[in-house]
Amino acid sequence: MSLWWAKRDDLDKKQLQLIDDLPLTQNHLVTGPPGSGKTNILLRRAQFVRSQDMPRVLVLTFTRSLTEFVKTGCFDAEGREIFPQASVSTLESWIRRLYKTHGVSLPPRPTSKRDYSIWKRQLAQGALDFKKHSSQPPFDAIFVDEVQDLYDEEVQLIRQWANTLFFTGDERQKLFENTNGLVPARKLVSGHETALEWHYRVAPEICEMADRILVAPGTKGMSANCHYKGPKPASIEVASPASKAQQLEECTKRLRDQIRVYEDRLRQGDRLGVIVARKDDRDLVFSHLERDEELQGKSKVIRAWDPDEDDDYYSPEFDADRPINIVTVQGCKGLEFRAVHWLFADDLMRYHTPEHYYTVVTRAKTSLDIRFTSVVPQEIAGSYSKKTKPDW
Repeated sequence: MSLWWAKRDDLDKKQLQLIDDLPLTQNHLVTGPPGSGKTNILLRRAQFVRSQDMPRVLVLTFTRSLTEFVKTGCFDAEGREIFPQASVSTLESWIRRLYKTHGVSLPPRPTSKRDYSIWKRQLAQGALDFKKHSSQPPFDAIFVDEVQDLYDEEVQLIRQWANTLFFTGDERQKLFENTNGLVPARKLVSGHETALEWHYRVAPEICEMADRILVAPGTKGMSANCHYKGPKPASIEVASPASKAQQLEECTKRLRDQIRVYEDRLRQGDRLGVIVARKDDRDLVFSHLERDEELQGKSKVIRAWDPDEDDDYYSPEFDADRPINIVTVQGCKGLEFRAVHWLFADDLMRYHTPEHYYTVVTRAKTSLDIRFTSVVPQEIAGSYSKKTKPDW
């Protein structure tokens, strides 16, 4: 178990009630800001339900990186498995298995990334008839993380296969277009919803920046409910424009320092994150870090298996010996890092929403560095400025 996962003694009363005290067969939705313990609660609730003679449970997450993150919570401090890793899956992988089990071909893969959302809806829609003709029993309970990014068809499909549903989500962290999974989820839980207010992961300085990007309706923002317990003070840097090569050099220097400064925390399971918009840039960052004597062998690209590549030897698992994780903006969903480096932040800027910026910023616990090539994104410029006397 790593620093990512809170022990029972670290949870507050409200969090513990959501794990142990809810009726076993009651549908429920948990919402809350980053660092409020939603994923912790989700997995521990699944573990608890499974211990109550309801072994057929399934935990569904949105991305491969988040799935691997959740799997790190399947072990205790001594490395013993306390929840079966095989019961944790991405939503897409689970739906693909339904097609395979029922002998039906998958819908043709989209030729354009723009058509991926259409394909996902087709994938779920095409599986809606499987349960009628299946000999497989329903799950005792299905637990769904990041429900805000699910399509209606996906929520409907999950409902068919579960006697009980448990959702977690946050509308401020919605990364995909035309998704609104919280709406059908709320209908299914019939008013059984808990909103978490307190959060414990993100430093106050970073909370202030996040609150200038998005504040959930009816709340005072992250700053008002911050109970951060990590290293102080936090640091934020929005650098000046620089070439990609220069950004990589500066990032490398910072990572060298952070590997030393956070050595004890990294040994306990903390991570450093490098986030980029483009998939190809993950390999660019990795290659650059591998050429550095101090950082060689300490970084890893975290991604899904690629059906278009020879991926037989790639493992998406987090590696304790490689504490620097390289992910995309969409791949960082649900993850957390002691320090975040967002490189080339103006790449694909026209596609990024306030939710994207909010999500990336709140992946950082203590340190946040943002670097860009030509133009600082408006959401970043409007959420942080260094306190100094203007030079003009």
